[in-house]
Amino acid sequence: MQHDTKVFLSNFFHLSFLRGISRVMPLISTPFLIRAIGLEQFGTLEFSKAISFYFTALVSYGFRYSATKHITLHHQDKGVVGQVISSVYAIQFMIIALCLIMMWMLIAWVPQISNEAIYLTSFFPVVIASSLFPTFVFQGLGKMRWLTLLNLIFKILFLGSILLFIHQPADAILFPLLLAALDAIRLVVALLILYVYEGIPFKYPVWSMMVQQVQEGLHIFLSQLVVMFYSRFSTIFLGLFVGPTAVTIYTLGDKISRTTEGMLEPAMQALYPISHRQLATNLEKGLEYLRHFTKISLVILMGVGIVYWVFAGQIVALLAGTKLPEAVQVFKIHAFLPAIALLSNIVGLHILIPLKAGTKYTLSILVASLLAAGLHFILVPRFQTQGAASAVLLSELFAVSLLSFIAYREVKRARATGELEIKN
Repeated sequence: MQHDTKVFLSNFFHLSFLRGISRVMPLISTPFLIRAIGLEQFGTLEFSKAISFYFTALVSYGFRYSATKHITLHHQDKGVVGQVISSVYAIQFMIIALCLIMMWMLIAWVPQISNEAIYLTSFFPVVIASSLFPTFVFQGLGKMRWLTLLNLIFKILFLGSILLFIHQPADAILFPLLLAALDAIRLVVALLILYVYEGIPFKYPVWSMMVQQVQEGLHIFLSQLVVMFYSRFSTIFLGLFVGPTAVTIYTLGDKISRTTEGMLEPAMQALYPISHRQLATNLEKGLEYLRHFTKISLVILMGVGIVYWVFAGQIVALLAGTKLPEAVQVFKIHAFLPAIALLSNIVGLHILIPLKAGTKYTLSILVASLLAAGLHFILVPRFQTQGAASAVLLSELFAVSLLSFIAYREVKRARATGELEIKN
């Protein structure tokens, strides 16, 4: 267990640093962008970005988990690693083509989206470059230093380019264009490092491996896609039915809690292979390992939530550069979302999926997302941004309650049948 803890901590700190870079940079750039391009244009950018996140989720699939696991198991065989990479990329290119068709359909059929077609189109190269970036390869090979270095350099370059080139509302279109250019360069550099320095050969895709990657990543992909649906749904709903200024207010109130929630992902990625192996070896010891991890994490996140609640006004004013009472209320409603998200991830990714209850996990998240959509139609017309925030909170609470109930029954079943060894 000590070895697993060391591996977890090593991967967690590297991934957290990477996630921290990705999450902290917007906190620095947001006040500048709001002053430079205004609340309305900033809301338009966030609306287009929210739609592009759905495409990114589709292209990324569940490869962060399934492909990383496969490369970790075969990291000494560079030929197999090359086959995994090519197989994953072959699937992703097919999904990219599908997403391109979906984007054209949205622009053609949805008037509110067609009005922002230039922004949505400009974000699509970002979707491609960021989704194809081989994070799963560097993590699977244990070459996290390359990953950290590349992300640090290019995030700093992007921040510098924003400060240098964006000064007025008309410059808003430069945001996705600059991001796309730098993400494309970062992708090329990463692939050259893998080929030249790590000696990973380019291989033809293997059909059996493509099928395996699709199967192994399916439940993770579906569950995360659904989570992405209702986590970004508020931004899109407000953009379609209220307006870009409401999107800005909601984004400012939601950004800090979502940044904190995003910081959980490295922990979930680092924990996934360890918890799966722990449960596969011994169910009771695996559950005890997860309970210990969850208790410590919850204490930390509840403390963070209290700080957010108490200082919500000051934090939003610092982020927005002005006082926005509506955004403060959104922030307070979402102050404890990271703690709720942690429980959902632990129960779903690290208990239900190893217990071969991935379908139940996916269906539970789907039901929660449908509840969130319905609550938006009920609450947003009356309470606008606060209604959207409340809809998300209520659906997250419902999701974690339902998942916990299902996990309790699945663990009870496994104990009763003596199913202590789980198929890897």
